[in-house]
Amino acid sequence: MTNKPWGRMVGVRPAKQLHTLLDKGFDYEAAFEYMHSKHGISKEKFDLLWRVAEVERPILSESSRPGLFSVYVGIPFCPTRCLYCSFPSHSLKELGKLRGQFVDTLLWEIEETAKMAAKYKLNPYTVYVGGGTPTALSPTDLKRVLSALREAFPGVLREFTVEAGRADTLTDEHLAVLSHHQVSRVSVNPQTMHGKTLELIGRCHSAEDVDRAARKVKQAKIPVLNMDLIVGLPGEDALMVRESMEQIMALAPENITLHVFSPKRASRFSEDRRQFTLPADAEVAAIHRMATEMLEKKYKPYYLYRQRDILGGQENIGFCLPGYECVYNIVMIEERHHIFGLGGGATSKIIRSDGTFMNLSNPKDVRIYIERVKDMVIGRQAELPG
Repeated sequence: MTNKPWGRMVGVRPAKQLHTLLDKGFDYEAAFEYMHSKHGISKEKFDLLWRVAEVERPILSESSRPGLFSVYVGIPFCPTRCLYCSFPSHSLKELGKLRGQFVDTLLWEIEETAKMAAKYKLNPYTVYVGGGTPTALSPTDLKRVLSALREAFPGVLREFTVEAGRADTLTDEHLAVLSHHQVSRVSVNPQTMHGKTLELIGRCHSAEDVDRAARKVKQAKIPVLNMDLIVGLPGEDALMVRESMEQIMALAPENITLHVFSPKRASRFSEDRRQFTLPADAEVAAIHRMATEMLEKKYKPYYLYRQRDILGGQENIGFCLPGYECVYNIVMIEERHHIFGLGGGATSKIIRSDGTFMNLSNPKDVRIYIERVKDMVIGRQAELPG
């Protein structure tokens, strides 16, 4: 692709540089001139970045207060492994028998993290339970995890997210657990609403399952429903993406995250990519533009990030109704306060006083996580300043 909309910018977090410039007092013209001359960023992408930064600024100001932290909990189980996935996750067929042992270990890690937070006089800001698929746990085990989190980090959280990414895993019993623990945001992530593509990418649910799950979240009166879609899936053209977009928007989620397919080395796709046909970069760029234009009629972009080898040189964008931003996504991407990563494959981000940070990752393999969790907890505490 000769036209690179992000120029020479290759980092995951392009808004970080803009926020640094804004912290120094740069206005729109000065920031664009700097980023265009240094990186060759296009006016179109800079305008998108500016709009995102405008939404993020007040949230970053709030979340940067001393003593705040967020918690990410990784549940490393899924019904199956999706074609494109490189996240730390095991299929239930592979290692589902370890779910109970994993939960026992996770509860210990949650308790120890609470002790650490109390020792350093830190206050919880947001909690995000992701994966994997948290609702791949039984309702009983999910209840144990959420109860432990509420006990460990009491008080009013700014936000409490639980992913129910696979529509076939979200039962009435799961929803009752989520509601009881005052979860404020739930993700139901179809990626596409086309049955043939769902089968191709290895998901066990139908578009009808997605519709049903989304409506149940609404009926449960959980404040925020997020739904994800992917542009550039093998075999999908502009018309198919438009149809998926229309069906998802009709469900009126408060958040929609628009991803672009990114071939990952640790994914099933990369193991035999020759059997799959991906759209050309120019086609991806056109479809991505169409999808964003559809979304912007109702939603606003509030965070974005990029990935290595992302098709068309594009970006993943989170859209929301005004006032329904996912706060955790913003603080995680912009790296302004501590994030304690608990569970399988979760990464902790310890922010130093000079603004630099240390990443510490739990083992991705659930068996190794269970064996080494005590060492990880000790290592995390050792890196905290003061």
